[in-house]
Amino acid sequence: MCEKLKGQVAIVTGAGRGIGRDIALTLAQHGAKVVIVSRTQSDLDGTLGGIRRSGGDCVAVCGDVSAPHTVDVLVKKTLDVYGCIDILINNAGGYPLEMYGGGKQPLKIWEWTGEQWDKIIESNLKTTFMCISKVLPQMIKQRGGTVVNMSSRMGRIASEMGAYAAAKAAVIALTKTAAIQAEPYGITVNAVSPGMLDTPGQRMYNESTGQADAAMGATKEVVDAVLYLLCRAPRGMTGQSLDLFKTV
Repeated sequence: MCEKLKGQVAIVTGAGRGIGRDIALTLAQHGAKVVIVSRTQSDLDGTLGGIRRSGGDCVAVCGDVSAPHTVDVLVKKTLDVYGCIDILINNAGGYPLEMYGGGKQPLKIWEWTGEQWDKIIESNLKTTFMCISKVLPQMIKQRGGTVVNMSSRMGRIASEMGAYAAAKAAVIALTKTAAIQAEPYGITVNAVSPGMLDTPGQRMYNESTGQADAAMGATKEVVDAVLYLLCRAPRGMTGQSLDLFKTV
């Protein structure tokens, strides 16, 4: 049990399913008050119900965090209910299967339309930026806070996944910039970069690209990395990316 999380107020985006859901459930189990957000009400209800059934304290906001209005509502509701924001987990993102040419392989860079590119950048990079831009001012007022952004192996190595890789690489650059600017206020900003994880989306990708038997990690690896950054990381650790994949 992480004593540091007891009573802390944590926002988790993309918390309706997958990694975000697991993070939200785990933070609640450690005593944090959790505010969850997702675009899909039914997914949100599932996470909310799971937290409350286990005795956790949680509220939910349904909406797209790439939209400024949604993030304004998210921040206001968090402050109205809990009075502060101690933790921000920027997990929202993804790579829709329609971005594969013919459903089999990722599109080549020259095959992307501007609309497709914008959609991926918006869901993976703009979501992170919007939440940071709206939450950091509150953390600055409080003179402290912790931000964890979700990047990817695809943002760290050469990748066939076009805009997704570009967006996740930009998340790391944004993490470093925010870390430098927020450090004087006692705020740390770090990222987690998972490899291939056993999630519904990853399984669909593997099947569509003939990699159904590929080895995958568990989402628990990401949850453990987030817990490390929140509970055990050195005080001065900021602007870093925890890479959860083999680099050699």
